[in-house]
Amino acid sequence: MDQQSVIFSYTAVDTMANVYGPANVYVNPIAYDPYSNVVVIIHRSKSTYATGGSGGIFYAYSTDGGTTWTKRVGPLQAGLVSNGVGRYPSISLHNPALAKSKDSVLVQFQFPVLTGAGGGFGGMIYGTDPGVGANSPLSVIDSVDQPWSSSMASPTILGADEYLFAAPNYSDAGHITIFRAADGVTFTASNPSQLSAAKIKDGLIDDVAGIVYRNGVYYIGVRAQFVAAPTSDTGSYTLGISKSTDKGVTWSEFEIVPWKALVPSNYAYNIYANDFVVDGAGGYHWLTVGVDTTANPDLWSLFHLYKASGGSWTANKIKDLPPHENWSYGALSQTLTENQLSVSQDGNIVAAKWIEDGRGATYKDSLPIADVWTATWKAGSGWSTPVNRTNTPEVNDQITHIAQFMANDGVAHFMRNQSPTIAGNSGTLDVGVTVVYYSNDKLTSVRRDEGVVAGTYELNQNYPNPFNPTTTISFTLPKAGQTTLKVYNMVGQEVATLVNGYQTAGLYFVDFDASKLASGMYLYRLQSGSFVETKKMLLVK
Repeated sequence: MDQQSVIFSYTAVDTMANVYGPANVYVNPIAYDPYSNVVVIIHRSKSTYATGGSGGIFYAYSTDGGTTWTKRVGPLQAGLVSNGVGRYPSISLHNPALAKSKDSVLVQFQFPVLTGAGGGFGGMIYGTDPGVGANSPLSVIDSVDQPWSSSMASPTILGADEYLFAAPNYSDAGHITIFRAADGVTFTASNPSQLSAAKIKDGLIDDVAGIVYRNGVYYIGVRAQFVAAPTSDTGSYTLGISKSTDKGVTWSEFEIVPWKALVPSNYAYNIYANDFVVDGAGGYHWLTVGVDTTANPDLWSLFHLYKASGGSWTANKIKDLPPHENWSYGALSQTLTENQLSVSQDGNIVAAKWIEDGRGATYKDSLPIADVWTATWKAGSGWSTPVNRTNTPEVNDQITHIAQFMANDGVAHFMRNQSPTIAGNSGTLDVGVTVVYYSNDKLTSVRRDEGVVAGTYELNQNYPNPFNPTTTISFTLPKAGQTTLKVYNMVGQEVATLVNGYQTAGLYFVDFDASKLASGMYLYRLQSGSFVETKKMLLVK
């Protein structure tokens, strides 16, 4: 597969005393809500603005999609513990009314806290700030003697009327606890039998990779050793999915992903960096890295494991990664290739983000100098060409995250937490002062011209026309609304959906790739509110 490269820039949001916070692939330190256009980043503190140490938990927010920022809302432990013991925080935005005002959007957070004289993991704080920037956190500390995991994944729950999150619990052989809040504020904990130690072999839970809400159903993706796993996976970690149709009260038995049967047999195991989302049609998506141990050096490959609703599992190799085996950031080695997924508001686009070091096998054991890469998936189109988003061979882009949601136009939101001296890498990067950086970038073929104020609805003629095989369709919207742009053949059959979701006012450009279609005349139809217009275009191959 060909490779492309672009460069995006970062904005400095705030500082931390060290990198310990987002340095875990399963936490979710950045969140985006497309209805209010709010972005939030949660992070640990620095003693210059948080008395008591580097473990104070704060968040910064933007109400204009990441252009300007307000920082240091917190500390979110709200006096329950000192500012020295918070770790690995996750954040999400709960907007059940799909409100546009930040004051109607709840900020949900979870993070582990160190406990006891030894300062080990075990406690947890979770809660709600009742409005973005309200700085009135309703925080709860949960059983500091409980052996909670060192990370709690925040959910992807756009439009859900009930908030929930999950945390691995090691108070017995190991199970998953569900925390539910019908009002987004008052939480109830439960231990569903389907997520119990009886289902997870020897309590071996790697982590909760993702929690997703789609069309009235909650889903949870877990990497663990499952009792019900096939014989081929005995003794190894694999991937499982459970779902709830009653708002998290009861859950289905785990559906085990037969990943070893899907990928070539020379891939002996998958690394612990995995992510899980559900698309708008109810399809399951896992992003994982398989390791081919027959290669020298070992070959790491990025795989997309996919199951359409009602379909069967398939595996698609997105990219072979350049040989590199030392993913330490200073003393840290728990993020690896940082592969994560984001899904669009309407569920039609899935984006993959990962890092790689392209210097080759000579440097495979050296500290990494990484770049951020992305690719996007659409139903019926498969994966786009992987793109190097940073392309900075002397700058180490590590400790990166992508927000779990992106807009329907494909704009995704990223964060990075690194030393202000960003060139190179060293064995002490994890303990030095770090900066919380933010960036966004458009990952798909739908573009909006921010400088145009549209006065009327208008669907323009595609250009070029005739075309082979790509063309661009532009249209204007004078006001926001649910919008679709679809392509039909001359007998009225839909052959492509280019736009489907809530769009703000403005001028849009949409790239259409007809490489899989036959030559001939096609119709494209724009509908937004009560406005409907159709035009013709000619594909000549």
